[in-house]
Amino acid sequence: MNRRGFCKSMLAFAGITNLPACNLLKDKQFASAFNTFGNKHFIAKLDENGAIVTQVEIPYRGHDLAQVPNQKNRVFAFARRPGNMIFDINLEEGTLTNTIESQKGRHFYGHGVFSLDGQFLFTPENDFENQVGKIVVRNVNDSSVLAEYDSGGVGPHQCALLSDGITLVIANGGIATHPNQPRKKLNIASMKPNLTYLNTQTGEVKAQILPPHDQLSIRHLDVSKQDKVVVGMQYQGNKQDKVPLIFTQQGDNALQACEVEQEVWQQMNQYTASVCIDNALNIAAVSAPRGNLVSYWDLNNNKYLGQYHSADCAGVALADDGFVLSNGTGVIERIVALSKTPLKQKRSAGIKWDNHMLALV
Repeated sequence: MNRRGFCKSMLAFAGITNLPACNLLKDKQFASAFNTFGNKHFIAKLDENGAIVTQVEIPYRGHDLAQVPNQKNRVFAFARRPGNMIFDINLEEGTLTNTIESQKGRHFYGHGVFSLDGQFLFTPENDFENQVGKIVVRNVNDSSVLAEYDSGGVGPHQCALLSDGITLVIANGGIATHPNQPRKKLNIASMKPNLTYLNTQTGEVKAQILPPHDQLSIRHLDVSKQDKVVVGMQYQGNKQDKVPLIFTQQGDNALQACEVEQEVWQQMNQYTASVCIDNALNIAAVSAPRGNLVSYWDLNNNKYLGQYHSADCAGVALADDGFVLSNGTGVIERIVALSKTPLKQKRSAGIKWDNHMLALV
């Protein structure tokens, strides 16, 4: 059976019948942060098989990346929390062209998103002396701050634009932190996470959706073409608790937990990382590095489809024939959803891929 037939048969077996062609990757490229065992930090462009094409060193550990619209080789790399730098990178040449620093009293959360026309950058930030989350709007051309809005909560982590190009959905994780104690969580007993919808033109909070438990920290998300939001949680409660970690939300509806046996939630060890939606198949892939797995979910009914095992897996990006995964052991894997074996696997010695991957378009 060829790869296209294999892809179709696997997903049809799971009951997903509206299938596009599963084509071979041609010149699809990706980008990710990585770290060496010598504690150096880089941003790399990868080819379709996971080989490094170009790389550029950055002074601090990176987290997520965002591609400037209509510029295939220009990405902004966000320093890991509580980093105060964004790196403007030319992936074609492997050069760092500019560094943006946060304002005094602020730090970034490792994420950001561009307006659809690429003129503006929206970043979640921590006003750490006042313990207030902010969304800061910058001019992409000169990095100047144009506006800032309250994020609607504490600890805004990942954000994404809806299809209208105006509404920003924000994962307010609810956890207060301070750069003097960068990894210490200061308010676990009183945290109040939420999913906030914000008008980026006015700063108006259009809606706020609360999780079913105050210690379910909303961290990462992706948005489908139908504006269905898939969120990955990190639970801050008792280690013995068994709670859902992956939810969907759309319109005015409450967060809806995805459906699976308790055993699968337990396997994730109360922690999820990257969320990636395949709009063609209407499925989501969510990584759980502490559980060494990526889970798949049918967004037609929020039901569990299966999982793929990969040690310390974190980054997930959409490929033409499935997903591309990265992990902390230096491995890049190309997989078809529901397959137990990779189509391609590439290990780069001496490095650890960071939490997120970006598919370049």
